Amino acid sequence: MGNDIPHAEFAFLSACHTAIGDEETPDEVVHLAGGLQFSGLKSVIGALWVVDGDVAKHVVEAFYENMFRDCALLRHAS
Repeated sequence: MGNDIPHAEFAFLSACHTAIGDEETPDEVVHLAGGLQFSGLKSVIGALWVVDGDVAKHVVEAFYENMFRDCALLRHAS
């Protein structure tokens, strides 16, 4: 958490339980997604549940297609 990642803005964590703490330490408030935000990332997407590999692949593909769709439309309009 003491690191500063000045050029990092976004992380998409598609692994299971990346946005919740450990069952062994329920009072722990920092999980992987939270740790990345504390390190300086402006936006982090994590999972609160078990993620099936095929479903995660579909979600990530759909997310990135939609995230950059407006940028592509703006490039083509110019």
